[in-house]
Amino acid sequence: MKHWLSLLLAMLPLLAAAQLCDGVPGAAALWETFGEGSNFGPPLPVGTTTYTYNTGAPAGGTYMVTNRTQLNGASWHPGLDNTPDDGFGYMLLFDATNVPGEFFNIVLDSLCPGTRYEFSAFLANVVTPSACVGQSILPDVRFELRDPTSNALLSSIETGPVPTTAFLVWNRYGMTFTLPPNQSAVRLLLINNAPGGCGNDLAIDDISISICNPVRVQTASLCNSEPVVINGQEFAAPGLYRDTVPGAQFCHDSILITEIFDGLREEVVVDTFICAGSSFTVGNRQYTAPGVYVDTLISSLGCDSIVELRLSQASLSAELTASQDTIDAGQLVYLQGSGTGVGPLIWSWQPEESVDCRDCPETEARPLQTTRYQLMVRDSLTGCRDTLEQLITVTPCQAVYIPTAFSPNGDGRNDTFRPFYGPCVERMVQLQVYNRWGSLLFQSQNTDEAWDGRAAGQDCNAGLYVYRAVLQLKDGTQQVWRGDVQLVR
Repeated sequence: MKHWLSLLLAMLPLLAAAQLCDGVPGAAALWETFGEGSNFGPPLPVGTTTYTYNTGAPAGGTYMVTNRTQLNGASWHPGLDNTPDDGFGYMLLFDATNVPGEFFNIVLDSLCPGTRYEFSAFLANVVTPSACVGQSILPDVRFELRDPTSNALLSSIETGPVPTTAFLVWNRYGMTFTLPPNQSAVRLLLINNAPGGCGNDLAIDDISISICNPVRVQTASLCNSEPVVINGQEFAAPGLYRDTVPGAQFCHDSILITEIFDGLREEVVVDTFICAGSSFTVGNRQYTAPGVYVDTLISSLGCDSIVELRLSQASLSAELTASQDTIDAGQLVYLQGSGTGVGPLIWSWQPEESVDCRDCPETEARPLQTTRYQLMVRDSLTGCRDTLEQLITVTPCQAVYIPTAFSPNGDGRNDTFRPFYGPCVERMVQLQVYNRWGSLLFQSQNTDEAWDGRAAGQDCNAGLYVYRAVLQLKDGTQQVWRGDVQLVR
């Protein structure tokens, strides 16, 4: 059976948060798939596990070599082994108990001292979510590495609970391990680490072990065509170089790939602008004044790169004026921006909802409340920008005049009675006129309609009358005006 436990030596940093080899591992020194065929497969060699081989109904403390997992009714998932393209491939299926028995116990020999290995295996929790009234014990496996002679513990790690899933899910657990110098064998143990109770049933498949990093890649650059030396080896020209690094005691050789880049010195000229109060960064230096500066930087290929920076001062000036800074609500105000820069200027007004044009230098605004307008100006060529502000104060609406007397005598002057108002009023909601005994003589909701001094088709007598006027303001509120008006004949 291929020393498949040899696999395990890789185990040091192990499992769920798998710490495997960097890059591409070498050819597998062990890849145990347990074969294929009809149920059931042959038992493991004596001494490999403390669990009892079973080909009947599942029972605690036993294991099966099987090509399917649904062997316990609705309590276990239906599913196949993890190995791709192996037909009716076998896996190991454990019905674990609360006894900390050994799933595996194998000595791996003929290994390479001082060599780093990768070990991995696929595990699956075969218990369905509904089994054990939804409270199944989750499998938990403890990995141990021991000296086969002294039994001293070299390393150990635990998988932690292997979760229950909606269907059979295989997950890879793995780690790396470096054998001590002058040691070529190790004992590997996989131990049941979960408590007793319903559940704790798992499948294991595809155990493998490989030497880490048989292929390593290193890179360097030739600067100004000067040869580069890496670990005593000289490289004089760009290209891809392949070397074989022998392993210890006839272990697998490693392949070293060296890629040499042509990193000739670069000379870069940067011609740009600097805005007032700002800076320009080259490498770890900042420049705040116009001028010509030369810096030496290290390029992405590790060679010197000469940067000549030519900084010119960008000029940007802008002004903002308003036709007036205090208005009644709804009154029109003209806002005008002006300025000069190196390139065309870009304008932007805020708040944009109360201006007629949000990206024009000049615009009209009708604020209903006191508003601070901002004009952002940006030079399209240099990117320099400035922000200007203008406060427009909106006074409460008092632009309303209601006459105190009128004379409906037909002379064309002051013949009717109604309110007069300025731009802060949207419309007249209602006008009512009463006599001194409280009788309603006139009522209208028409903004353009006025009282002509008549009631029920008859002229009213000269005297004092009471009015009530409701006005809708442009800011959405209403005002109610009450008072007396003298009818003169």
